[in-house]
Amino acid sequence: MKQKKILILMIITIFFTGCSAFKKDELLNEGKLALEKHEYTKAQDLLSQVLTADSTNENARSMYMQAVKMNDAAEYEEKQNYDKAIECLNVIENLKGGSSEIKKEASKKKKEFIKLNEEYKKSQEERKENAKDVSSKEQYKLEQDALKENQKQDALKEKEEQKAQEEENNQQDNKLENTQGDSSQENTGEVIQTPSNNQSQSSNTNQTHQPQQESQI
Repeated sequence: MKQKKILILMIITIFFTGCSAFKKDELLNEGKLALEKHEYTKAQDLLSQVLTADSTNENARSMYMQAVKMNDAAEYEEKQNYDKAIECLNVIENLKGGSSEIKKEASKKKKEFIKLNEEYKKSQEERKENAKDVSSKEQYKLEQDALKENQKQDALKEKEEQKAQEEENNQQDNKLENTQGDSSQENTGEVIQTPSNNQSQSSNTNQTHQPQQESQI
């Protein structure tokens, strides 16, 4: 009786073990298929189930890493960060095991990314040089505008100084004319007063002599 129970348990164990192994192989194949179709998230999910059931499965581990790095490389490619994308592809090339199809694809993409990276860096340098040229031109224009503005201000200042000098000269001329006019009026007054004084003196003299003449008569 005991032997029958043991035999039944062994059969059940073998059955479930066989089913489990079949399930792992099925998951592994599905994971590989998803990986080669570039369904990286799905591949990671399937292959992680295989590794949960059997953590020693190196082939599943390598394909899992391939899915992770290919996904990362695609994201870096979108951002034009080719240096990082190339690093991810290097990891795939150096993995032992995994999908040979993905390794070939990684090597091909790596060559493309190296070329794109060179072109990208070259265009970046050209943009920098163009930016420097534009900046230099703008700086030159600003300097010329500032120089013209300074010249304009200097011209206005010189014009104002000339105007102020002319006004000062006019004021001095007016003062000089006023001074000369006052002097002329004073001289004219003296000339007018002299005859009147003489007449007054003559009149007084005549009045003085008249009584003497009358007394003689």
